[in-house]
Amino acid sequence: MSNLAQARIVVNPGTDVLGNIDIQKTFMRRGGLAIKDGDLIVEAARKNTDLFGPENTFASLDWHQDGNISLHDSYVGIEPNTLVTAEDVSGWTQDRLATHALFSLAELTEYMRRVKSQVLWARHGIYYAPESQIHPSFSRDDFFFVLIKGMDPKCDSFSAFFDNLGRPTGLAEVLRRWGKRRVFLQGLAFDYCVGWSAEGAAKEGFEVFVIEDATKPVGFPDGSVERMRASFAEKGIRVINSADILPA
Repeated sequence: MSNLAQARIVVNPGTDVLGNIDIQKTFMRRGGLAIKDGDLIVEAARKNTDLFGPENTFASLDWHQDGNISLHDSYVGIEPNTLVTAEDVSGWTQDRLATHALFSLAELTEYMRRVKSQVLWARHGIYYAPESQIHPSFSRDDFFFVLIKGMDPKCDSFSAFFDNLGRPTGLAEVLRRWGKRRVFLQGLAFDYCVGWSAEGAAKEGFEVFVIEDATKPVGFPDGSVERMRASFAEKGIRVINSADILPA
C-alpha cells in the first residue's frame, strides 16, 4: 500500500469512475514522444479497466494537427522537447515559424503571455497516425466516453478537464450527469496529462486518486515529478496503487 493511502478503497460503481489518460503508442517505445517504461503501465491499466468496467471508465486521447503550437516542428531551428518561455518568444520573428504552422506570431506571443512557458514537444499524437489511437490492449467498447483533446492548433492540452488556457473540455459535466463523485486516474504521463487531469478534476470538485503503478512520468524539466507530488498534497489528491483498490 502506498504511503498516502489511508486504507484500501472499495469501488462504488454508482459514484466512482476510472480515467484512462492518453494510453497510446505515441507515448510508448518507438512512439513519437516515448516515455521511459511507458509500455509497462499497460498490464496494470488493463486490470483496473476490467475492475471498473466499461460503464465506469472513460478515456482521453491526445490528438494534434500538423502545425500545432506545441510541436517543435512547427518552428524553425527548435530541437524536440525544448522548454521556451514568454520572454524567449518575445524576441522571435516570423521566420521562426514553419510554413505549415497553424498559428501566427501574434497568436503565439499572446498564448505564451498567458501560459508563461511551453515545452515544444517532439512530433507526436498526429490524429491520422496509427500510433495516436488507443493502445491495442484496449478498445472503444471499454469506455462509456472517449474525450479527444489537443486538436486546437493554437493551444496545448494536458488535462482532460481543461486545456492549457483554462477552458473546460466538458468532461466534468459528463461525469456529473453520470452521478460520478470520485475520479481515479491512470495513463501517461504522471507529471503532465495524468497530473494535470487530476488537478483539473479536483478543481471541479471531485475526490481524486492517481494510480501510481499504472502511470509513468516524463521527468522533464528537472523537478517536474516533485512539483506534481507537491501539488497533489496541496490539493488533497491521493496517490495510490492498484493493490489499494478492491471491487465492490
